[in-house]
Amino acid sequence: MNSKYSELQRQLRDTPFFWSRLGFCYDPPRAGADGKQIIFSREFDEYRRVCRDFADAGVRWQTTILHSGWVADGKYDYTLCDETLDALLDGNPDIMYMPRVKLNVPPDWCKNHPEDTFVYYFGPREADEIAALATTNRHDYFGADTDGYSVNGGKGVWRDDRVNRGGLIGLQSFSSRKWVEDASETLRRLLSHLSESKYRKQIIGVHIAYGMSGETNVWGVWSPLGDGHRGDFGINARRNFAEYGIAKYGSREAALAAWGGSLEPPTPLEREAPRERLCELFLSGNQKVRDYFEFTSATNADAIEAYCKIVKDASGLFGRELAAGVFYGYMYLPQSPNAGHLAIERLLDSPYVDFMSSPKGYFRCLAGDPGGEQGPSESIALSKVWLDEIDNHTHLDRRPEGRARDMAESKTLLWREATKNLTHGQGFWWMDLGEGWYDDPELMHEIRKLTELGERLKSKPRESAAEILLVVDEKSLGSMSISYGLNYILMYQLHSELKLCGAPVDTLRFTDLFTQPLDNYKLIVFANCFCVTPDERERLLELTADKLVVWHYAAGILSPEFDIDNYRKLTGFRLRELDRGGSDFIGYPREYYNNSHRREPNDFPLITFDADGAELLHRYPTGEPLAAIRGRVCVAAAPCLNAADFRSLARRAGVDILCDADCTVYADNRIVGFFPREDFHGQVRLGGRKIAADIPAHGMKVFEL
Repeated sequence: MNSKYSELQRQLRDTPFFWSRLGFCYDPPRAGADGKQIIFSREFDEYRRVCRDFADAGVRWQTTILHSGWVADGKYDYTLCDETLDALLDGNPDIMYMPRVKLNVPPDWCKNHPEDTFVYYFGPREADEIAALATTNRHDYFGADTDGYSVNGGKGVWRDDRVNRGGLIGLQSFSSRKWVEDASETLRRLLSHLSESKYRKQIIGVHIAYGMSGETNVWGVWSPLGDGHRGDFGINARRNFAEYGIAKYGSREAALAAWGGSLEPPTPLEREAPRERLCELFLSGNQKVRDYFEFTSATNADAIEAYCKIVKDASGLFGRELAAGVFYGYMYLPQSPNAGHLAIERLLDSPYVDFMSSPKGYFRCLAGDPGGEQGPSESIALSKVWLDEIDNHTHLDRRPEGRARDMAESKTLLWREATKNLTHGQGFWWMDLGEGWYDDPELMHEIRKLTELGERLKSKPRESAAEILLVVDEKSLGSMSISYGLNYILMYQLHSELKLCGAPVDTLRFTDLFTQPLDNYKLIVFANCFCVTPDERERLLELTADKLVVWHYAAGILSPEFDIDNYRKLTGFRLRELDRGGSDFIGYPREYYNNSHRREPNDFPLITFDADGAELLHRYPTGEPLAAIRGRVCVAAAPCLNAADFRSLARRAGVDILCDADCTVYADNRIVGFFPREDFHGQVRLGGRKIAADIPAHGMKVFEL
């Protein structure tokens, strides 16, 4: 149990939420033809019924999007806000409410404040030209090209008539002090309004949201490179980046020297190409790009802290401490450095942030898959509450792609996601993004059972059962060019295959290794740990001397400067680069899973190593060593180890394999859940004893200890 948690944080972790689409309004704030703020559906009775169903199943903490009241630059109207409050809370005094409040600017704000508007690379640089684009069809409202606001069907859904394509400017710059000032005023006004509401006693906190999809992602990071949408080239954004460099290096001259003679932000292409050699991939001699990634995350964290502080400061208005938190820490996404999601340590140290969150991972997340996260949730949960957004599509979803096939698979998804979070010491909310994902008494019965399970487990201090540790590192992500191919295998396939090995796995960030006990771990798998200082290297070799370790790709190559020999000093193997020669090899088979993760397999250099005296586990198609083990050190030149490989390595390390099959196991000292990929008929291990188990493919078996 985390002794750092306040009583409020313990409640956040231990109390499940339900998220409803009730109140789902247009973002940015926009009025319809009738002059009213746009909401996608006014089927309030249907939403209210489902919210009541969850409350009756024991899920009485609930969350929805709540309109901020910011309807235009300097103008406020709480009509839609109050409608949403009434629809959810009137007559439901047992429901406690944490609204998600979006703080993106109304589009006309950009017309009045062009210097503080986000400008894409191919956009204008002059204030009058920027202002002229505001509210036109060249004004990108969402950060991505779409044919209107994306909404998943439902009764009475308003259809967007505005095509959002070909934008040259976005909404607010994330580094804009004017935005933080105006959004702060909006938040204070809203909190004051809520404190005067008859529902004041039911408000427990605020989920701060802004940026793309409200998830604090910088505008444009999901767009193709050629669109020029990655990076802010607005007037004050460019000025603020220059000031950041001058402050970091002590003078304008020193900043110019560090950044190659220009204080302008690096172009999108400079941040992503070329990547034919290791030195290029790891930005050797390109400090400006590293600093731009650092600046982007720092300014994002500035805004997050400012808004969360306002929520905490408003606690007195409500007679109780309010919870404050955000979506953050999406470091597994390939564009996380451009998205501003690498200031994890700073927000963990912030006294104003109670929780961080993300939707569950969208890669290999169907029944039979391990599921996953978009960031290092277990690491974050050591200091802050992690709230997992469980938005798995049950068989009741309207869209056939990416949903459970039937009731049995829907139940598997519910139990897998709940068991994952319960065993990882994380909170969560059930999300109904499709209007009816849980609208079946049989599913609601499962929700009740899981809520009751969580209540029982709460009284038992949680202890990890994992003997396998996966290590990830955000600093390394900010120190290299962005590679979709490498990200795909390091942060998606590798994680999934490891979790299918038949034993529970913990995940920590690299920095945690020096503060957290590692005694229980017998196998440590390092995913993307490329930045390792000489001091850290020595400490690591000490800490892992009695463990089997697996190093991936160019482990430790930055120490802190790029040097191929750093790899040998860390792993004991000598690294050399290979000529890719047009090969699209990436290590894992390029299979299709239920999410269309973008893959560019040849956008990173291939490497191998001197395998003298080592046992070869895998070779490249050309015969060169790909993965090998020598003593207690295993290296993989490209991630290629599958679930069976990891199971074999775990056995060598002395790990207790709980299920001898490709099976995800989520376990602690209170509960064990088995989620196999294929039919399993055999014995599973529970607390040292063997129990016969028959589990169908894509099914599950959960034991309470």
